[in-house]
Amino acid sequence: MCEACICTIGDEILIGQIIDTNSSFIARELNKLGIRVRSKISVGDDSEVILNTLRNVSETHDIVVVTGGLGPTNDDITKRTLAILTKCERYVYNQEQLDIISNILKNRGVELTENNRNQALVPSNCSVIVNKLGTAPGMIFKTGQNNRCILFSLPGVPYEMEEMMLSVGEYIRHNVVKEIVHHRTLVTYGMPESLLSASLEEWEKSLPTTIKLAYLPNPEIGIRLRLSSYNGLDSSSVALTDKYFYDLKKKLGNLVYGEEDDTLESVLYKIMSKRELTLSIAESCTGGKIASRMTTVPGSSKIFNGAVVTYSNDSKKEILGVDEETIIKYGAVSRECALEMALGARNLFRTNIALATTGIAGPDGGSIEKPVGTLWIAVSFNNLIYTKKINLSGDRQRNILRFSSESVNFLRLILCGLISEDK
Repeated sequence: MCEACICTIGDEILIGQIIDTNSSFIARELNKLGIRVRSKISVGDDSEVILNTLRNVSETHDIVVVTGGLGPTNDDITKRTLAILTKCERYVYNQEQLDIISNILKNRGVELTENNRNQALVPSNCSVIVNKLGTAPGMIFKTGQNNRCILFSLPGVPYEMEEMMLSVGEYIRHNVVKEIVHHRTLVTYGMPESLLSASLEEWEKSLPTTIKLAYLPNPEIGIRLRLSSYNGLDSSSVALTDKYFYDLKKKLGNLVYGEEDDTLESVLYKIMSKRELTLSIAESCTGGKIASRMTTVPGSSKIFNGAVVTYSNDSKKEILGVDEETIIKYGAVSRECALEMALGARNLFRTNIALATTGIAGPDGGSIEKPVGTLWIAVSFNNLIYTKKINLSGDRQRNILRFSSESVNFLRLILCGLISEDK
């Protein structure tokens, strides 16, 4: 099996100044190519640490992909370190990259400096991946024991790196013996990971040794269940993984709401657009989180008319028409209030469906009767009414996130005919 290490370089990653998105992108691309990522490492801008790290990983991996540490400034030290690693003392200019650098700076009205020019200067023992979107070229080295490791060095700027990964892919396809790596993912919502794992324990034991099941929990998405097959040398491994994938999907039933990159909101959008339904939202405790999630779905304007955040009691009364007596008698966090909020949103935006939330996210505001983590959801759908009370535990941000997920999932279940109307 061909195994890879991804190494990101930069103090800014280690101090948390930026989020490392490069590793996840590279890992996905390598998996598509049939390369198994065995490890990921982040190191700071220290030449000795970089050198020792790359020396170690190049001895234990077939492929190493490095990002960062390439550029015109003094702290961009990857190129010099790679020359030391591969025992190269001679540098040469890559004319194609130099021409790109010159044109980029000319278009910016910036003078070409010696530092800029030297970005096109590369160790003579590397192959160059021309950077068409920036000034720092990528490089390919053979290193490790008997030069068995292929090391790719790419810029850390994400859009430059992503473009250059196309060339990395082409190189791997033509120069590396690969095996089939196949992933299939189901997305579930409504059962905690511990219970889900217990319910699948015997089934998981029946899996062939070449197929692994991974649990990937996320409070916003639910739990992704990923089946992965490795060591496959032909399409039979794909077919076998797919067989167990559909078996798992059947076994989980209504807990499954999607596959691969589906989210609760993207699935809800598909259901509503297919049925030509329109949605409005009235939020209190979720503070606009549900509306925000819906608008991340491309084309959501087809089904989503609008939303209001009625956080205060006055706004609930003035904007949505919630009766003052309802709030006095039952409180703002109640089935009755949530229901009137949903009806008010439907009238305000003239939609087929309205979803409303009211609750206590915390850390304060709870009581014995209504503790922190209490949520009321209401859905008004044509002439039907649906409500649900939920009690969660968590900090404020986690509660808001889970409140929004519970609400979207509740509406999804209603539209799938899995929730009965209130009587």
